[in-house]
Amino acid sequence: MSTHLSDEPIPKPSLGLGSGKNAMATVAKLTVAIALVAYLVWRGDIAWKPLRASLGEWQFTVPALLALGLTPLGQLWRWQSLLRASRVRLPHREVFSYLMVAKFFNMALPGYIGGDVIRGLYIARRASATSPPGSSAVASMGASAVVPSILFDRIAGLLPLFALCLAGTLVAPADSLPSHLLVPARTLSATGLLAALCTFLLANRLPAAPSFLLRCSQRLRMDHIFTAFYKGTHLYVRDWGLIRNVLGISLLSHALILLGFVLYGQALGLRLPLSSYLVLVPLGLLVTAIPIAPGGLGVGQVAFLALFQTAGTSQGANLITLYMASQALINLTGAFLYPFFRVRNVLPASSGLAHVERQ
Repeated sequence: MSTHLSDEPIPKPSLGLGSGKNAMATVAKLTVAIALVAYLVWRGDIAWKPLRASLGEWQFTVPALLALGLTPLGQLWRWQSLLRASRVRLPHREVFSYLMVAKFFNMALPGYIGGDVIRGLYIARRASATSPPGSSAVASMGASAVVPSILFDRIAGLLPLFALCLAGTLVAPADSLPSHLLVPARTLSATGLLAALCTFLLANRLPAAPSFLLRCSQRLRMDHIFTAFYKGTHLYVRDWGLIRNVLGISLLSHALILLGFVLYGQALGLRLPLSSYLVLVPLGLLVTAIPIAPGGLGVGQVAFLALFQTAGTSQGANLITLYMASQALINLTGAFLYPFFRVRNVLPASSGLAHVERQ
C-alpha cells in the first residue's frame, strides 16, 4: 500500500458507499434495532415513567453526564499517544475535532460511513499535507501509520472491559450474582486478556504475523485488517511505556463510564453493589459493541435487560437507554465542529466521501 495518499484513491468498497448490498444490510440492521426497541417499549421494559423520574435526580444525572463527557478526552489522549508513536504529529485541538466529527457521523450515518474511516482519512490526509516535501517522515505517515493506530486504539479500548469484568467476578459476593453467570464471565474475561497478552508478546518477537494466524484471518475475510493491526502492534509493543500509558488511559476512561452507569443506576433507584456493576456493565458493553445494530441500539437494551435481571432488577434496558442518550448528546458536539473543516482539502473526490461535504 502506498503511504502517500494524495495520489492514491480510496477504494469505495472499504467505505461501503454506493453499494446496494451494504445499503440493504444497513436497512436490515436499522429495522432490527427499531423492532427491538419497539418491542421492549411495548413490553414496558423501556418505560418513560422511570426514565422521566431519573432525570429529576439531578444529584446523580448531572455528575454522570459530566463523567461521560470526559471520556472523549481520554480517547484523544490515547489516540494521540499512538499517532505520535507513529511520528504523526498534529495539534491536539485538530485531532480532537476530527475525533468528534467522526463520532457525530458514526451516529448520524450508521453503516454508511464508519467513524473510524472518517477520522482515518482526515488524519492521513492532514499528516501527508503537513509533511515537508521530500521529508522522510512522509513514509511513516498516511494510511500505513494511521490505520494501525485506529485498530490498536479500538483493541485498547476493549481490554479494560475484560479487566474490570474479571475483577468483578473475583470480588463479587457469592449471593450477588448467580454462578452460571460468574463462571462464564470469568472465563471470557481471562481468555480475552490472555489472548491480548499472547498477541503482544508474539508481535514483540516477530515483525510479521505467523502464517497460521494469517490463514485464520483469511477464512474470516479479515486478513487486511489483521495484517494492519499486527504491524501496528509490532511497532507499539516495543515501547512498553507507551503500552502502559495507553492501557492506563483506557482503564481510566472505562472507570468514568462505570461511574456514569453507577450514578444513573442510583437515579433509577437501583441498589446494587459495585461488584455487580463491575461484572454486568462490561459484559453488556461487549455485547453492544458487536455490529449487529447501529450503535448497539436495541441489542444493548436486550443485553442489559437480561444481564441486570440476574441481579434482581428489571431496569437494565432503562439504564443503557440513559447511557446511549448521554452518548448521543456528547457526540452532537461534532455537528458544531464540522462546519469549520476545510473538507475539500482533506478528502479526495475519488474517495466516495466528497458527497458528504456537499450535504
